[in-house]
Amino acid sequence: MNIGELSTRSGVSPRSLRYYEQQGLVTPQRALNGYRQYAESDVVVVQTIRVMYEIGFSREAVSAVLPCATGKPDEVDPVAVRARVESMCEDLGARIDDLTRTRALLVDFLQENASTGCSAEGAGAWTTSHAKRAG
Repeated sequence: MNIGELSTRSGVSPRSLRYYEQQGLVTPQRALNGYRQYAESDVVVVQTIRVMYEIGFSREAVSAVLPCATGKPDEVDPVAVRARVESMCEDLGARIDDLTRTRALLVDFLQENASTGCSAEGAGAWTTSHAKRAG
């Protein structure tokens, strides 16, 4: 199938497909006219890549995990992949903790400024009183 058909079937833009190729994540065949020709299995592969990027995987992480995620585990070191995914889980946990603290600070701000909206006095007091909790 050509790039347009793969894009339609996978929901991944042609620009992203060309980027995935440039990064070595997908390797289409080339027709005699130079056009990219993708395999049926590439639909799932590019959808998987897109999801990995959407949830915050780096290009290196996508490269490391993609073979396992697309049914080609013998192309990678499973111990290294597991270590990479465990590290990503830890990083994600830390980001969730940071976001949870930030959300709590915002909720506090809204509660403390519910009647006045946003005042200079309230903001200064809120910043000072909450800086210790955020750190």
